[in-house]
Amino acid sequence: MKNIIRTVLLTVLIVAIFKGVSTDQWDSSITVVIVSGILFLVTFISAKSSGGSSAYTGSDSPVSSSSNSSHSHTDCGGDSGGGCD
Repeated sequence: MKNIIRTVLLTVLIVAIFKGVSTDQWDSSITVVIVSGILFLVTFISAKSSGGSSAYTGSDSPVSSSSNSSHSHTDCGGDSGGGCD
């Protein structure tokens, strides 16, 4: 949802800048540029402050998945030098 809002705001911002550059009349476009630019930046700031909009939502971390595998040699003799023959 936020990506749709960001896309719309960015499109409005680009169109307003293009209109201001092409017609050389910034009086009508400057308000739209300022408002849409501020709203576009606010979408990123609010995403960081909420902390819940990360693209990665997995619960397994590399630390927890590898910590169990380092102590799994007890079945094969562990530290006594024995192997799994």
